[in-house]
Amino acid sequence: MKTMVIVAHPDLKNSRANRALALALKAQADIAVRDLYREYPDWSIDVEKEQQLLMEYDRIVFQFPFYWYSCPPLLKKWFDDVLTFGWAYGPGGER
Repeated sequence: MKTMVIVAHPDLKNSRANRALALALKAQADIAVRDLYREYPDWSIDVEKEQQLLMEYDRIVFQFPFYWYSCPPLLKKWFDDVLTFGWAYGPGGER
C-alpha cells in the first residue's frame, strides 16, 4: 500500500516533535513525505499536480501542528484549492 504523508508546518526545522516524526517517516522506504511549506513557499499551489499525486497513493496522512483546533494556513489553502467540488466531493467527486 502506497502512503504519502503531507507535512504542513510553517517552521519545520525548528520544530522538535514534527521534525522528528517527519525525519523518521522519511527513513521508511514505502512512505513518501512531502513538506508543503518547502514546496510552495510562494503559496502558489499546483492544483493539477496535487490532485494527480493524491490519485497515485492509497493512503494520505496529514501531519501538522494544531492551531486552536485548526490547521496551519497553507494547509487550509491546500484543502480549499485541491479538494474541489466535482473532484473530491459532490457530483463527479468519486475519487
